[in-house]
Amino acid sequence: MKSGKYNRRKFLGAISVSTAGGILINTIAPFSTANAQTNSLLSDQDPKSEYLFADGLTYLNTGTLGPCRRDTIEVSKKTWEELESLPVKFYGKFGAESLAEKTRTIAARFLGCDIGEILITTSTTNGMNAIAQGLRLKSGDHILTTDQEHGGGLLCWNYFAKYYGVIIDMIIIPPGENNAEAILNRIKDSIKKETKLISVSHIFSATGLRMPIAEISSLARSKGILCIVDGAQAAGAIKVNVKELGCDAYATSGHKWLMGPKGTGLLYLSKDVQNIIKPIQFEESYDTYNDGNGVVNLACILGLGKAIEYLESVGITKVEEHNMSLRNRLYERLSSIPKLKIMSPTAGPLASPMLACLVPDSIERTSFVRMLLDKHKLSIRPTHKQWFNGIRFSCHIFNTVKEVDFAANVLQKELET
Repeated sequence: MKSGKYNRRKFLGAISVSTAGGILINTIAPFSTANAQTNSLLSDQDPKSEYLFADGLTYLNTGTLGPCRRDTIEVSKKTWEELESLPVKFYGKFGAESLAEKTRTIAARFLGCDIGEILITTSTTNGMNAIAQGLRLKSGDHILTTDQEHGGGLLCWNYFAKYYGVIIDMIIIPPGENNAEAILNRIKDSIKKETKLISVSHIFSATGLRMPIAEISSLARSKGILCIVDGAQAAGAIKVNVKELGCDAYATSGHKWLMGPKGTGLLYLSKDVQNIIKPIQFEESYDTYNDGNGVVNLACILGLGKAIEYLESVGITKVEEHNMSLRNRLYERLSSIPKLKIMSPTAGPLASPMLACLVPDSIERTSFVRMLLDKHKLSIRPTHKQWFNGIRFSCHIFNTVKEVDFAANVLQKELET
């Protein structure tokens, strides 16, 4: 069993502020128009003009943290300023509830479920913790998961294993082995009579492998067990309809592919399992404002609603097509670099907008990523060391063909020297 020490924050040191790269908070400026590309998804405008990227930055790192658009920031800022002008302005009956519920309505529509099945959280990890706590697991219960889960989605199960005697059965999925049928067979063969749930990522943060969630959910139902999904790397990157996926619970982040404010998230709990999964913070109701949830960050919650509305206006199908087109182009470009081994699936149903590569052992991945930022203003991320010595790219709506080609050229140049 892997420990939960690898969390969603430890990598920040590898991609944080850099004097040489000019990526300091107080130097943030609009992206140079020289880097615009007319064949982007937003072909009638500079795709970077609605973001606050540092000048010249090529950001292929949404899988780590997504950027907020200007309109998202303005909604949050306006709400915050209005709130601080009279701190109790939105308190209780004065309107906070209705404002927050607007975001819940938008989120439910985006994920394809009823508002009575959506809860606002602070992150994917927060949502996964709520699920685990709400299940009231006991000693001897078995949880089936994989060795490719992010620490933020695994810590909750490790906690119950450590303190309550829950048993974790872990399926081994070697990085680079991208075989949906083999994965399904391993899951099926690993289910025991004591298994209470299957917990898997929709998209693996290590390799970008898109898991066959609908098939896993169907298998779980046939065995009378739950299917819990860590969707941190999916919602906003690809189309996610929780009803079509058939899972019982789905936790995701607002601050990655949804491009919402940091510290926001969403949790879907199917009506079929709401009598089984009962998180304490939502014991009173699923409303964002309730006695179990306390005071929430209303400004950021409203910003999240604005961010989701933007993706809806573009169309999530178009967003996914754009993201996959860039990712597949990058796959082809990087395939020709001898010192890189691509660990992600080839183009097809198992691929996602994230692409990961193994680098030679002689290259320290964190230092290499920092060098790319300092020297080339190219932001990607190192993979978690427990999986492999690699790097990862994330392609999203604001990225362009020109940026993907630039990244490939930079990698080729640096790895040939």
